[in-house]
Amino acid sequence: MVNIGGLSIFIVLATGGLAAELSLTLLKDAANTGAVCLDGSPPGYYYRKGSVEPNKWIIHMEGGGYCKDETDCLKRSHSDLGSSKHWRESITLQGFLSDNCAENPHFCGWSMVFIPYCDGAFYSGNVMHPVKVDFATIYFRGIRILDALMHALLTAGVNNADQVVLTGCSAGGLSTYLHVDHIRQIIPSNIPLHGFADAGYFIDAPNVNGDYVIRKESQYVYKMQNVSGGVNQDCLAAMSKTNEGWKCGFPGYSYSYIKTPIFTLNSAYDTWQLANTLQLNCLPPKCSEEQMKELESYGQELLKAASPAIQSPTNGVFFDSCLVHCQSLSTNSWTKFKVDNQTMGETFYAWLTGHSSTYKSKVVDCAYPCNPTCPKM
Repeated sequence: MVNIGGLSIFIVLATGGLAAELSLTLLKDAANTGAVCLDGSPPGYYYRKGSVEPNKWIIHMEGGGYCKDETDCLKRSHSDLGSSKHWRESITLQGFLSDNCAENPHFCGWSMVFIPYCDGAFYSGNVMHPVKVDFATIYFRGIRILDALMHALLTAGVNNADQVVLTGCSAGGLSTYLHVDHIRQIIPSNIPLHGFADAGYFIDAPNVNGDYVIRKESQYVYKMQNVSGGVNQDCLAAMSKTNEGWKCGFPGYSYSYIKTPIFTLNSAYDTWQLANTLQLNCLPPKCSEEQMKELESYGQELLKAASPAIQSPTNGVFFDSCLVHCQSLSTNSWTKFKVDNQTMGETFYAWLTGHSSTYKSKVVDCAYPCNPTCPKM
């Protein structure tokens, strides 16, 4: 359990076990193109060469919310989500990014990249001049960071890859929707690229009082960080006709414009959205009858907003009914949560490879609390 906005919510995290380390590389010359974290420090990435299929790459964008205004971004600039000054030299990962073939049989031997999140706006902002806040200076350069990292990764071996999967969780999952077509333009066209977005299908919905809190925050961030160049450009062209480019930050509005194949992993009862978008202020079993109705209604609304993904004839989907946020980075959820008797890993692999004779590439769960494989609250 963690506390977000005063509400304790369940987030599936990677814990325990021994795993091979990913080592940090900082792009110390990235400042030459203005690609810097909120505090002006250099961006970077963690890398582990694949043990079996090193020419197949998974590139994971870290999540971690966003900063909602300049003061919040200044505060964030003093943390690992806004500065690289105190990043560890190495990290270990689990779930989809694990090198343990017993836990992650289909992807354990792939080369892994983990991109730390340090711009505060989904790798999307691009304000040319430094921003002054309370006598301090911060930078909004997310899309420059992403471009610098991708070009560094091309040199590191992605340029000769056999296959690439762009993925992320939470803010990183949203970033996958936002940037997968942009990354498609950077990676050589002969290299297959697929997106895999975990817990990133945030929707434009009101809270329990009818107030569109997340919409208002998103509109402010869109202007504050000049995010227009960091969203799907086909979506932007369509939405700009009504001066609603901010909508392209929500997959419910932008999904139909994405051209690159993409897989959606999400809970219909995503705990971050229940806490921050709906602002429910409870989780079962500590909810009243009225609050349970709000929870059930939100799950229906999220699935409705995700209909472009669910109804896509080519893209894959794993929607469960677990009360969680982020699932692919945990060995427990990656291997044990099931819908229609198949795990998210089995479902994603079936979609990615086209080997769907055993497993379906698109599954949608029944309503909460139907799923016995979900964690108990």
